[in-house]
Amino acid sequence: MLKIKNTHFDFLNELKENNNREWFNENKERYLVIKKEIELFWNHLFWELNSFDEFLQNPWEKSYMFRIYRDARFAKWKPYKTNYWLLISPWWKPMMHSKSWYFLNLEPGNSFLVWWIWRPESSLLKSLRNSIDNNSTEIKKIINNKKLKEAFTLSWDKVKTAPRWYKKDHIDIELLKHKDFYVIHKFTDKEILSESFFKDLVWLCKVIYPLWKYLNMLK
Repeated sequence: MLKIKNTHFDFLNELKENNNREWFNENKERYLVIKKEIELFWNHLFWELNSFDEFLQNPWEKSYMFRIYRDARFAKWKPYKTNYWLLISPWWKPMMHSKSWYFLNLEPGNSFLVWWIWRPESSLLKSLRNSIDNNSTEIKKIINNKKLKEAFTLSWDKVKTAPRWYKKDHIDIELLKHKDFYVIHKFTDKEILSESFFKDLVWLCKVIYPLWKYLNMLK
């Protein structure tokens, strides 16, 4: 059964205490085995999402595990990341400000699933605000869904005052202030290492899918 193992976290804990090239080179074969196992886990999740997510049906669809190496220009003394950072996206990287992504951070004591559009480009932000201004019923129904509110924390950044062209007393002014689309679900280490983690991930992605669909359908 595909799962995240104790050995995956053991490696990160050891790396945190020995974040240097000598130790990593001595343990590189361990890391390569772990990397392959986690990529297999993540790719399997990708195909599960593909069964219901209509946006994972195009030539750019991708599941991806980020490099463990830090940028050498800024991490001379700690050259390796102490987490596994994973991505599923139907869009290639230059579209990161116009389409949404699934991110999973695996890290002892700090694991979480994030769904977001990071710093959306102005055309997308304008489309969202126009949609809210014209009819906010749908987005309100989505973000007030009981399962979504119980499973995720909505931590969207806002502008401090009313956006340009909107009145401060607009009935949906708090929604119109949003400038990021960001929801997060945090996991304990026990949850990450459990037999049900994969199934739980699929369920969480299904819960967030209506919001994902709403935003990705904006023109």
